[in-house]
Amino acid sequence: MPQQGVHYFPGHMQKALRQIEEYLKAIDLVVELLDARAPLSSENPLIASRIKDKARLILLSKQDYADEEVTKAWVEYYGKKDIVAVPADLKKGKIIKLLQSASAPLIAKKREKERRFAMKPQPIRVMVVGIPNVGKSTFINNVVGKKIAVTGNKAGVTRAQQWIKINEDFILLDTPGVLPMNYASSEQAKRLALLGSMREDVLPTYDLAKDLIAFFKADYPHALKERFGIEDISIKEEDEILSAIALSRGLLDGNNPSLDKASYLIIKEFKDGILGRFSLEKPNA
Repeated sequence: MPQQGVHYFPGHMQKALRQIEEYLKAIDLVVELLDARAPLSSENPLIASRIKDKARLILLSKQDYADEEVTKAWVEYYGKKDIVAVPADLKKGKIIKLLQSASAPLIAKKREKERRFAMKPQPIRVMVVGIPNVGKSTFINNVVGKKIAVTGNKAGVTRAQQWIKINEDFILLDTPGVLPMNYASSEQAKRLALLGSMREDVLPTYDLAKDLIAFFKADYPHALKERFGIEDISIKEEDEILSAIALSRGLLDGNNPSLDKASYLIIKEFKDGILGRFSLEKPNA
């Protein structure tokens, strides 16, 4: 795989970035969703640079797919930077309660100003931001209690902003996912492709699968034992592992194991959390 930076910035993302900047003037709180498996790679510096002094809450989404101990380390990492970060299971967790408790200290100044002027508390205007496929629509459907935002485990599902009244306390602004214009390294692009935040055809599936296996070999050598019966992948070559996966699932090209089909399978099962709980990044790593 080439090591230079990767460029992937569809036109609708440029438009969305401009609109985010315009809407920020009316926003009280920015909720930024980062994938708990790779928080740094899934953070968009273009968004962070525009948030500036706005109250900011980070939700580490898909925490049920991530290594629990590593996620705890990420919470501590952001805490040391005076950034509130909380893990979130967007499908099963009670996100509205999480939002209320986590945001309370961040909007304290607004509530104090309302009390000082004897004003009725106004709904908190929340902007939900993040790159594609970090769970923004799932987050909104959870807090609303019904499906009003389209979801999908692929990049580019949400394409337009929409205001959504949650209750008397919150009004949310959903935004399309916006990726950086360029990636400083191919490693970041690889992680985003593995998370499903880039279109699957941007980077070769076979190369991505080998990268994922190399990562497992280094950090989780028994990652494929339960799912595919491969005991210790640290002592095997990537193609040998893909071949074993293909044979275990009957993925063949003629009479031979299909490495391409096995590559697609292992990436999909990692992306969907089927393989288990693994984190692609660790703080300061």
